Amino acid sequence: MKRLLYFSITAAVLFACNDASKKAGSDETSEETTEQTIEGRYGDTTWSVDDTYDLSSFLFILGDRDSLDATITGEIKSVCQAKGCWMKMDMEGMEIFVKFRDYGYFVPMNSTGHMATIKGTMYQDSISVNELQEIARDAEKTDEEIAAIDEPEFKYSFIADGVIIE
Repeated sequence: MKRLLYFSITAAVLFACNDASKKAGSDETSEETTEQTIEGRYGDTTWSVDDTYDLSSFLFILGDRDSLDATITGEIKSVCQAKGCWMKMDMEGMEIFVKFRDYGYFVPMNSTGHMATIKGTMYQDSISVNELQEIARDAEKTDEEIAAIDEPEFKYSFIADGVIIE
């Protein structure tokens, strides 16, 4: 009886170790796949890319309002290199700073140059010197470039509920 119990415990331990090593290996594989795949959906993307505004129409609709919910498309110009928590997009020659609602998701750090459609709230914003310096650090700017930031910026920003990268 003791031998049967000993054999059962030994078999269970060996089986568990073998199963854990397979799981560890599969995590590495899926991590590699995720790094290589940039195209995809991030955040809440239960909407259609067909509902996008062109920028001139959007700015006309925005008018004197300080914010407006919208779906817009543009090229990703840069992404936070710390963890993908923000990106800058070019919308027909205008740079828009994009953050993700409640930091609920991030985008791949190597998605610069890809087209993306974002849905959320666009607003006019002033960005403080401290925040601009933090953004510069995340973008791996030099200490001299960071120190040269001494005035706030006024521009359009976007809080994205979801991002679809093409």
